[in-house]
Amino acid sequence: MTKQFSYAIYFDGTKWQLDIDTEEQAFPNGTVYDTETKSWDYAYQGDGKFIEGAQEADKQLQDMLNKMNQERSGV
Repeated sequence: MTKQFSYAIYFDGTKWQLDIDTEEQAFPNGTVYDTETKSWDYAYQGDGKFIEGAQEADKQLQDMLNKMNQERSGV
């Protein structure tokens, strides 16, 4: 895979969460880096379309955050 997916997350003392506002500021040219073309792009391409692999990367990250939050809460 030539795509690297970047995210901003934060911990507020109780749980881990995605930080979309910080992502937009930190990655003004998109959160997906293509290592072959050395260019940035947005995961969401419009009209319900996403860059290949973006939805799977999002799912894996959300699963990881959910697991960390469950472990923290003792669930």
